[in-house]
Amino acid sequence: MYSHILVPTDGTHLASQTISQAVQFARSVGARITFFYADPDAGASLTDDGALIHLLDPGLYQDDFGGRAREILAKAEVSARAGDIDCECVTRRSNRPHEAILAAAKELGCDLIFMASHGPRSIGGVMLASETLKVLAGSRIPVLVSSVEKNDPNPAMTKVCAIIKDEHRSIAVVSYGMRMLAGGLRDGKPADIGLLDGMLTYLDEFPAKLHHPKEDAYLFAALRRRTSSLDQVIDDLQQEHLDGDRQLAALRAAVAHYQASPDPDAETLASAIDAFALGQLRHIALEERAIIPGACEHLAEQDWKEIVAAFGPNGDARFNHRERETYRRLYSRIANLHQTLPRMSTPGQS
Repeated sequence: MYSHILVPTDGTHLASQTISQAVQFARSVGARITFFYADPDAGASLTDDGALIHLLDPGLYQDDFGGRAREILAKAEVSARAGDIDCECVTRRSNRPHEAILAAAKELGCDLIFMASHGPRSIGGVMLASETLKVLAGSRIPVLVSSVEKNDPNPAMTKVCAIIKDEHRSIAVVSYGMRMLAGGLRDGKPADIGLLDGMLTYLDEFPAKLHHPKEDAYLFAALRRRTSSLDQVIDDLQQEHLDGDRQLAALRAAVAHYQASPDPDAETLASAIDAFALGQLRHIALEERAIIPGACEHLAEQDWKEIVAAFGPNGDARFNHRERETYRRLYSRIANLHQTLPRMSTPGQS
């Protein structure tokens, strides 16, 4: 039917949900995916925010604009790898996304474009077509619109699931990067201690202080109220949350030992890195295999509304302080420091 699917993404929650749907569809038809990002030229105008930030703080510009493509596409690539789908990632500089999407589909020989739609928007009484509608109007190959945001019967559920999966992808990108470093150690390459330290800091800070507490306080608590069928899975996941500090401390000790005598302990450090990273990947795989489908089955609409309110930018103050932006920038730096992900087994596989 289809062999090569172009999946545009822009990093929004809707796009994150679409990536998951595209991976499932590609698996069902045996197709490969090219993820595409139209990278806006944020500094093209002398009056926009990008140009001003570029002028005043080039480092901040790189974090907020320059590395955005890799930050977004790395998450998409992880989704495909977890689904055992062959994929590549392509970006083109453009402030007209629909034109860039159509040009990329033609250039790469794609036979299907898979995307979602925010739906038409009204600004000042004028209806503005979404980029999806512009692609539909101009495409010479089929366009599969997976969903339209305004038609979603349970938008709170969709947004929560997208937020959780997006955060999982961030953790997975860093974990795959750690496995890449472990593979380099086994090949005789010296460890990039600075990069590894940044990865460990991210996994020490982001899951422990933001991601896991949100799950414990809202998602897991709501599930326990609605059903007992997932209690054991939740118990196991929460125990892994508690065990994380001990495991990270052991890995940092292995790093310190390697620094003291690099060559003899390369395999020891590589094994410790692999074990920790695989633990992270298996943890998020279990949540996506059991917790998210269970929540979709058992939680009521009001549960989702309460959860999305807590997860949103103006929700529970414990999870929406300034550190959130610090985590995002740290993830972006890590994603842009290693430009390829290792081709390794997916979580749960040997």
